Amino acid sequence: MKKGALVILVAALITAAGASADTLHLRSGQNVEGNFLGASTSQVKFLGPDGKPKTYSMMDVEGITFAVPSAPTSPNRPPAAASAKPTKTTVLAGTPIAVRMVDSLDTGKTQTGALFTATLDSNLEANGIVVARKGATVHGKVMKSSNARRLTGKSELQLELTNIVINGAAQPISTSGFQQKGKSEGAQTAKKALGGAGLGAAIGAIAGDAGKGAAIGATAGLGMALVKKGEPIRVPSETLLEFSLKQATTLPVSK
Repeated sequence: MKKGALVILVAALITAAGASADTLHLRSGQNVEGNFLGASTSQVKFLGPDGKPKTYSMMDVEGITFAVPSAPTSPNRPPAAASAKPTKTTVLAGTPIAVRMVDSLDTGKTQTGALFTATLDSNLEANGIVVARKGATVHGKVMKSSNARRLTGKSELQLELTNIVINGAAQPISTSGFQQKGKSEGAQTAKKALGGAGLGAAIGAIAGDAGKGAAIGATAGLGMALVKKGEPIRVPSETLLEFSLKQATTLPVSK
């Protein structure tokens, strides 16, 4: 064997060294099982099955087969846990909260300070997370309820939401108050609801600051309602109201 060929063989042997259960192939036809220990341009050092190292002339070596090392077995690891769902999130000021009334309100009967119950008409979401699900219980308070005297004055109704029930616990919230006033005799006070809430027809007009309050939607079959001087303002059960969050509020996330 030429010297150049020997150098190439030695380089190949050294590159593949380090595996176990190798086989040394001799030109005589003999195969020796063991471990390759090293090589030079003139000889190969091999650890035989007897556990003793032995040196073979490169001229006697046909080649070496190296055992393919098995991939290291990593210990069983539990699958990576998904990103933990946050337990709380902040709902920004101005977020709309659409609710459907459970109780009925009537300025002829309902007193200022009375509490009322409603349910969320759609999921309350923030940062792509469902904070409270549709149907969650919502509580509110009648901030003002005044009924017009017969033929004089006008009725007025102001509402605010006070808390929302999430995971069985009432969480306080502060919303812009819904405010509705009756107008003088002969003035039409029914307006169609504006905005993207799709709340249908509005009962009465939203008085005062137009940026506050809630659009109040008509239920099926209710149609347009007129509030005239001397008449009470009525909010039947199942009426759809929309409030907006007055200030950013941190709330727990619905489970």
